[in-house]
Amino acid sequence: MQYGWPLPKRISHLDELRKIDDPNKPKYPLIFQGERQFFTIHKVPIDLPKYRLANGRTQASQESFLSKNNNYPSDFFERDDEDNEAQKIQHGLLKELLGSGEKDIIKFFREHKQIEPLILTHTGFVVNGNRRLCAFRELIKEDEKKYQHFFHIEVIILNPCDEKDIDELEARLQIDTDIRADYNWISEACMLRNRHIKHGYSIERLASVYGKRISEIEDILDTLHHVDMYLESIGKPKQYELVNKHEYAFKQLKKCRNKIKDSSRKTIFTTIAYALLSNQTESGRLWGAIPAVEENLDKIISNLQDELVTEIDVELDDDISLLDDEESDFETLIITLSNPENNDKIIEIVDDVLREQKETERENKSKKYVFSQLNKANTAIKNAINGLNKDTELTGIQSQLDEIQSSLEKLREMLSKYAVH
Repeated sequence: MQYGWPLPKRISHLDELRKIDDPNKPKYPLIFQGERQFFTIHKVPIDLPKYRLANGRTQASQESFLSKNNNYPSDFFERDDEDNEAQKIQHGLLKELLGSGEKDIIKFFREHKQIEPLILTHTGFVVNGNRRLCAFRELIKEDEKKYQHFFHIEVIILNPCDEKDIDELEARLQIDTDIRADYNWISEACMLRNRHIKHGYSIERLASVYGKRISEIEDILDTLHHVDMYLESIGKPKQYELVNKHEYAFKQLKKCRNKIKDSSRKTIFTTIAYALLSNQTESGRLWGAIPAVEENLDKIISNLQDELVTEIDVELDDDISLLDDEESDFETLIITLSNPENNDKIIEIVDDVLREQKETERENKSKKYVFSQLNKANTAIKNAINGLNKDTELTGIQSQLDEIQSSLEKLREMLSKYAVH
């Protein structure tokens, strides 16, 4: 498989195509550089285009790949867009993002031909359609004869422009919901961080380009910071595929952390949440468990100190010994909780506290059940009184009142009986 022609050959071929001004050729409308333009649709060999390594959708995948492959430099995907090995690896990363189910791109193009052109820079890099190009190439590899219609693909060719024009076009096109599919939350967050840190986009600029509020951009970047802290804590930095299903858990983690003012309690809460996450608990359960941990944190801390710290021999250093009793206890607990070997015990203790709390709530609800039902009935009767007028249909009302009166008498009788006890 060839991952793009050499640069001089690509530019020469695309320049010749851009010179063609055939009114009979189909045009493709596109808002680019702030105005609506119409670009001629051309056909090019599938071997011609190169993947855009700065593609936002693969930012998280690239970072994860580099974290697992230390033999590659940290700027591997930035140093040379022409590098064939980088293009080959990018193809593999894109292949992992071809989707499944309703959004399985390979499955879609087994049954359909190309429905819209890929968008290329004047040098032949794919601005929009990287995953589709990957799918076309995979299908040809699968069966050249059956998918020979993908040997030549439709493209439009942009005029020379700077990188920020490309970024803005990508923002406008690739986050649309269609066969291209949405960015997952981690990919979007990594892409925004990359634009912010490496490309110098301000938060305000990102909000404008990607159609979000400034607070949304800040929230996304802050949540990604917590994801990175968690992955670092378990020794798997940048391996974002491990947290794809836990978006709301991390949002709850961030939200609950902000409620806790004391720094030691905040650290203990965070460590407990990390233990829950590392246990690969179901995302739905995590979503509810993390706020419950924050609500019952003092009880959980007490139980952890009673049941866990007493079982572990923690060697205090000089700094801890100078703290007051509560701070010293917290530092000891934090050291204990930070040991991954204690995760199972932490989860067991947390589960016991949350189960006990649910049972207490259930018992309280049961005790107040009669009052709750009478309160609802009282409200309903008051509403009925307010709604009664000369136009009200009266049929059946008297019989209902008789039944209510009978039920009230029975309730009063039972109330007197139990009140004696």
